[in-house]
Amino acid sequence: MKWFRVGIWFFIFTGLLYCSSVFSQEMFGTTLGNYSGVNGLQLNPSSMLGSKPYLDINFLAMDVSLQNNFVYMAKNEYRFSDFLTSNFVLPSHPEEYGTGLRNFYIYNNNDVRDAYFQIRINGPGAMLIYGNQAFAISSGVRSVVSAKNVPYEIANFAYLGLNYVPQHNIDYDDRRPFKTGELTWAEVGISYAYTLQARDLRKITMGITVNRLFGYSGLYVYGNTANYIVPNDTTISVHNFKGQVGYSLPVDYDNGGLWNNKLFPGHGFSGDIGVTYTRLSGLYSEDYFTTLCTQQYNDYLYRLGVALIDVGAIRFNTHSEKYSIDNKSSYWENVGSFKFTSVHQLMDTISYRFYGDKKASYAGNSFYMWLPSALSIQFDYHYFKQWYVNASLIYGFDLSPASISRPSEISITPRYESRGLEADLPLSLYDWNKLRIGLALRYYYFTIGTEKLGEFFRISNFSGFDLYFAVHFFIDKGDCPKGKQKGCKEIDYRLKSDYR
Repeated sequence: MKWFRVGIWFFIFTGLLYCSSVFSQEMFGTTLGNYSGVNGLQLNPSSMLGSKPYLDINFLAMDVSLQNNFVYMAKNEYRFSDFLTSNFVLPSHPEEYGTGLRNFYIYNNNDVRDAYFQIRINGPGAMLIYGNQAFAISSGVRSVVSAKNVPYEIANFAYLGLNYVPQHNIDYDDRRPFKTGELTWAEVGISYAYTLQARDLRKITMGITVNRLFGYSGLYVYGNTANYIVPNDTTISVHNFKGQVGYSLPVDYDNGGLWNNKLFPGHGFSGDIGVTYTRLSGLYSEDYFTTLCTQQYNDYLYRLGVALIDVGAIRFNTHSEKYSIDNKSSYWENVGSFKFTSVHQLMDTISYRFYGDKKASYAGNSFYMWLPSALSIQFDYHYFKQWYVNASLIYGFDLSPASISRPSEISITPRYESRGLEADLPLSLYDWNKLRIGLALRYYYFTIGTEKLGEFFRISNFSGFDLYFAVHFFIDKGDCPKGKQKGCKEIDYRLKSDYR
């Protein structure tokens, strides 16, 4: 049944197989606080003007995360330290039907399957605040795999094969759209923020980021009709299927092996835009400064930010192909006998089986792949001295069938924050149904954190992973060398106690 999983159901399963073989995701410990700097651009570009430092230089930040409800590892079968050893071997279990061994257990329910895997590397970048304006440059590399609303029986067949007897002779009729996707790209961005209004106790800022995107690989699989029966472990009877696939991969489609004629076969743009309303803790006054370091920091009681993030796409038009099947049927016998040696052989076979013509499903040599877009809302409350509480919402939405699907997440994060020490304890509801607790610690210029603390202590079964770190350097407002003229740092705080 190996060739069934990698061949016949390529339209439906390809993205799933990516997810099943690897380990979200908002890096709250590096993006929420007043020392987030360049990394805070991820959630809202207007947040720059609320920063305590006037200068932030990012050297490196990285996040690796996975969450899925396809498969899991039992909590008594692993220790986190096992993953750090070179000789660790995943536990294996005999398959109930057939003779194979499996490393993971499947979930025995009829819920649709979702997954999100991300590697994010934020490279060199810098942020500078100059009065009522802020500027930033950023760079990074991102690789994201997502699966959304995949029917449970398709996920089981993809992982266990056609010999999964409990799903034989059932007429499956999946009408809910489902999709998987993979996108790997590099990005270089510029950001600008401006204070729209600042008077009395309020301050309103607006920011924008524009990124140039360089696509390395892209793949999407989309289906909105799948009516079929699997009568036995060698046969599939498809009554009706409607879906499409597009890909641009570093693979030789005819002979196998790597294709490296062009590093970035896709290019595009993306943008973020956001606004922040700040209720100051003291009356606002103009910030008169003679040098950058003499700028004053305006403390606040609370602030509310709203942003659209990752809105954009990459057009793949080199080494790219798109295929479509439009309400067609097919009857496949002896599925296990099909041996595919190239991508084109696979796609020709699928086309012939549905249309009777090897090229009939071909739909073009270019496609757009959309980023994991989201609405980002942040509310930050300054409780007392160095204590804060943050509430954030990330609401993912799709702009096209050919897009990466970003899961939604709502979080509440108590935070202790000073220049040299910061501790964040995010409590989040991931994808509206998974409760998670995390921890992030910053000591001056180094931050390390996770949004899935339970996996480190085997509190629950292993279904995901999250770990991130950041290294950056910053200089606070008012932190001037000896002999430099000080600005009017205290002027805004005369009536502070009257407005708390």
